[in-house]
Amino acid sequence: MARPRTALGTFGKIALTGQVKDAAGRWTRSEAGQRPERWRARTKFRDRDGVSRDVEAFGATKAKAEHALRLKLADRQHVTQNNKLRADMTVLAAAKVWLEQVDRSELADGTKRQYAANVATYLEGAFKDEDLARVAKAYSIKGLTLREVNRVSIIEGYLQGVADAHGEGAARAARKVLSGVLALAVRYDVLPHNAAKDVRPAKASSAKSERVRDTRRALTKDERAHLMAVADADERAGRDRMDIADLIAFMAGTGVRIGEARLCLQWTDVDFERGTVHVRGTKTASADRVLTLPEWLSSRLLARAKVLGSEGLVFPSPGRPAGINRDSHRPWDKDNLNKEVRKLLDAADLPWATSHSLRRTVASLMDAAGLSVAEAADQLGHANPAMTASVYLGRRAGGSRAAEVL
Repeated sequence: MARPRTALGTFGKIALTGQVKDAAGRWTRSEAGQRPERWRARTKFRDRDGVSRDVEAFGATKAKAEHALRLKLADRQHVTQNNKLRADMTVLAAAKVWLEQVDRSELADGTKRQYAANVATYLEGAFKDEDLARVAKAYSIKGLTLREVNRVSIIEGYLQGVADAHGEGAARAARKVLSGVLALAVRYDVLPHNAAKDVRPAKASSAKSERVRDTRRALTKDERAHLMAVADADERAGRDRMDIADLIAFMAGTGVRIGEARLCLQWTDVDFERGTVHVRGTKTASADRVLTLPEWLSSRLLARAKVLGSEGLVFPSPGRPAGINRDSHRPWDKDNLNKEVRKLLDAADLPWATSHSLRRTVASLMDAAGLSVAEAADQLGHANPAMTASVYLGRRAGGSRAAEVL
């Protein structure tokens, strides 16, 4: 009777053989009574393509050789058919495989870019600033294998380091990326479980002082003008370093969400001839819209394009130091951008305001000029004008008419 065929992903009997070196320096089987210089453990493993292949490992003793072989077999059992993920590959290498999957998904382009930026920042530690790079080394896990990193204690230590260095928002972003990588490994049978699901949220070591924000207040037209003037007068704001000032002006003149400006806005979306911008919204289908730019804002963007070029994102990461080694396709880090916006609002004596206040300001200016709630909803990318009226205007509330009043 024929012997049953070895099941996929399993192996046969392990053979242990003592070995010595011959006069030519080659390893050969040791003879009876001869003390082996090393041991070879060997077996046949049936891979997922159905082919049985030899797998071997070596050790100073029988036990060590067999242990080394069983480790190799454990890895081989969890190799995917496309051979891209293994338990012994580094988490950084696995993250790049995960990003390939993200690129093939139906996620918004801005989300894909943000995931790539988070991998580069929090896993790879790709900081040009020497101080930030040094801090990143202290919590880095990029050299650990998937098997090594898949422990709650390791992950919590890593996320705590990110939180202390960059804030709790950064730690949440890092956790989402790492959990995505480990989830892919679990789905491909590379790991038995995703330890990132069991970790506690990381808390920064020093609590940030609480500020009272007025989330229902909009800037007046004078306050908006003052804010942009403060941004333009910033001592760091040379024409080639106007990133935050230009971004604030764009948000103040369009009412877009900060995420829409940071992640989604490409130079190919700006039509200077027609004076329009295609906003690829991050929320709903209604958020995807074409807006007419105020003339002053169109001129400002044109000046920016002439200095910084018109490739990639309109507001990419400014680099470290600002303007140096700029990657036009790399999104501005969310936490770093929020810090810059916060500094600017405080400098303009607007401690109550947030970036979202500019969005509310656009709605209020349109309302004061007599534009309809529906026009304000179109400008802001709201599916329901009632939400525009109740949340952004409080009483009632784009097209080209919005540009005339902004």
